[in-house]
Amino acid sequence: MRTVANARSWAIEELKRVQMTSPSVSADLLLAFVLGWDRVRVLAHPEEPVPDKTWARFEELVLRRTKGEPLQYLTGEREFYGLVLRTGPGALIPRPETEILVEEAIRLMTHGSLPRARFLDIGTGAGCIAIAVAHAIPSATGWAVDLSDRALDMARGNAIRHGVAGRILLIRASLLECFPRHSTFDFIFCNPPYVALKDYDSLPSEVRDYEPHLALFGGESGLEFYQELATELPSRLVPGGYLLLELGAGQADEVRQLIENEGLRVERILDDLQGIPRCLVGRKVSRGPGAIHGQDSRCGRQAAGRTC
Repeated sequence: MRTVANARSWAIEELKRVQMTSPSVSADLLLAFVLGWDRVRVLAHPEEPVPDKTWARFEELVLRRTKGEPLQYLTGEREFYGLVLRTGPGALIPRPETEILVEEAIRLMTHGSLPRARFLDIGTGAGCIAIAVAHAIPSATGWAVDLSDRALDMARGNAIRHGVAGRILLIRASLLECFPRHSTFDFIFCNPPYVALKDYDSLPSEVRDYEPHLALFGGESGLEFYQELATELPSRLVPGGYLLLELGAGQADEVRQLIENEGLRVERILDDLQGIPRCLVGRKVSRGPGAIHGQDSRCGRQAAGRTC
């Protein structure tokens, strides 16, 4: 009889054979997935039998993992900021370092003067930033844009799953093309594509070969997306509004300069757990024409998920 212990041992050996990182973690999580258990139960009950159909499904997933397919695409889920999100091909897998941006956004909304914040999430992917913020701040409402229909479908399902679909409008668009040049948003978030094309070959194969290039690569230098974004930001933020940008390793100084050249003040840059500058926090301090806080943007009147 095939047991949990048999399945786990076989999978670990297969994954070790191809030098997969953390083979026991992958084995445990895939086994938990096909059994409908959690990892604790897998480890606590090695004697439990594994039905033949379940074994066949487990074997298929392990073999796909040995070829480099991301674990999160195999299970279709990823935990992010305490929320389990659906993910899959077509959307970037949410990373722990992006939680730094979310945590800072929540802190600013909670302790600042913008309790009923209106936010925009650019390049939302599976919706991790927008959904985590809206889930934590029930008074916040937002827009989330992406060019990928597959990503927007995942974001829509995740928003429904976590009860925030009524407060996030999903739009198929590029950058801020959809929104008039009015002071509309209290917060703009973006985890942009920031990998340089010249670094293509240095990426792990499970990233390079499986995750969407649209969400990974920011041009030859990795800064092109930031350059285009920076010119569009100030006119859409209300005076006193915040910009939160995720940064690639080694990009902090150049992105800071781009943002400051457009008249925003960079208040701080937050490091991730490895000490890499990871999240830029900017603010619009000029008074300008003032906020039009209640005016619907052209996209705000579109049905969720439609092209602007």
